[in-house]
Amino acid sequence: METIDKNPVVTVAPPLAVSDEKGEVPLVIPARPKVSQVRHRDPAHMLHPRGPRTQPMQGFDDEFTDIVDYIYRITYRIWVNRAVGLIYRYYDHACTVYTPYATTRTVEDVVASTGTMLHAFPDRESHFLNVAWSGDEVSGFYTSHLGFSRMTNKGPTLYGPATGKRVLIRTAADCISLNNKIHTEWLIRDNGALVRQMGLDRHHVARKLAEQEPQEVPSLSATSRMRGQNGPIELEMPRETPAQLIAHALHDFWNRRRFDVLDDLYRPDVIVHSAGGRIAIGVRNLAALMLSLLASVPDATLRLEHACWSEERDGVIVAARWTLEGTTRTGGLLGDVPANRQIAMMGISHFRLAGRRIAEEWTLFDEVAVLVQAYRGINGHGN
Repeated sequence: METIDKNPVVTVAPPLAVSDEKGEVPLVIPARPKVSQVRHRDPAHMLHPRGPRTQPMQGFDDEFTDIVDYIYRITYRIWVNRAVGLIYRYYDHACTVYTPYATTRTVEDVVASTGTMLHAFPDRESHFLNVAWSGDEVSGFYTSHLGFSRMTNKGPTLYGPATGKRVLIRTAADCISLNNKIHTEWLIRDNGALVRQMGLDRHHVARKLAEQEPQEVPSLSATSRMRGQNGPIELEMPRETPAQLIAHALHDFWNRRRFDVLDDLYRPDVIVHSAGGRIAIGVRNLAALMLSLLASVPDATLRLEHACWSEERDGVIVAARWTLEGTTRTGGLLGDVPANRQIAMMGISHFRLAGRRIAEEWTLFDEVAVLVQAYRGINGHGN
C-alpha cells in the first residue's frame, strides 16, 4: 500500500511552481492519468456531467470519470444531499473504519455513525479542500480527502447535550476503494477544535470519556528512533518525488529532531492549519508549534503509514497518514495531561508544494482522543 515512488517515469515542473532561488532541481512527477482537480472549484462544476472516463476503473459505475470524481460525488451525495442510504451502495458490507476512538467493521456501523453525526449537527455542510490519490483498479484506489464543515450543535454528542454553538471543523478521510465500494477507511475529525468551539473543556471531556469501556484500544509498538548508541539517521531513499520529499520531511522533524531544516523545506510565509484550530504563520511559529507537541510527548516516534499526491491547480498536494507514539509528560500542547502514559496518535497531514518547498500545510489529529488515552491508561486500566 505504500506509494512513495521509487521508479518515476517522467520529470516535469509542478503546476504553477515558483522558481527556486537556491537552484534546486524540480520535483520528479511520475506519469499517470490526469484526474479531476477539486481546489477552488465550485460544487456545481464538480457535479456537472464530466464526459468520458480518464482512467481505468473496472467495476465502478460508468458515471465516474476518475477516482477523485468518484470520492467527490459520493461524499457530496451522502453528506450534502443526505442520501445516507447510498452508503450501502458505496461501502463494502464488511468495511473497516479506523478512528482515534474505536474501530468498526460493518456497513451498518457507517450508516449509524453518519446518522448520529447528522442528528447532532443537522445543518452540517461539507466542503472539499484537497483530494490526493494513488493506486489502480486492480489493487484498489487510495484517496485522502481533506475538507471542512460548518454546522450547529443541535443534538447530543459524545461530549454531552446540545450546546447550540455554531462550529467549523476540518475532517480527513483516507479510503481504499475497489469495484465501486470503500472497504477500508481512516477517519479523523478535529475534535479538539470542536469541543473548544462548543464551549467545553478538553480535559473535562476526556476524563469523562476515559471512564467508558474502550471498544478497541490502539496498538502500541516498541519502536525507537535510535540505532543503538547512535542518533537517528536520514532515510535511505531519494528526495525526488513529492511523496519522497514529505517522507524525508516528517522523518527529519519528528524522528531526527532536525528543526534547522525547516527553512529549507518551508516557504518563509508558510501557513499551517494544525489540530485544535491552531494556526502557525511563518517558519519560526511552526517550529514553536512542533516543539510544543514534543514537550508533551518528548520521546515521540513518528511512523509514516502512507503517502500519496495529486497535481492541483495551485501546486502539488501531498497527503501523509502517520502514527506518532510516545510517552506523555505534563505540559506543552496537551497541557496538564497525566505523565508517563503511552499514547498512539493517528494523524493525517496535507501539504501544498510550491516547487520543492511547502507553501501550506493542514495537519489533523484528534486531541481529545489522545487525552482520553492518557487518562484511561494502557488497555483502559489507568496505569
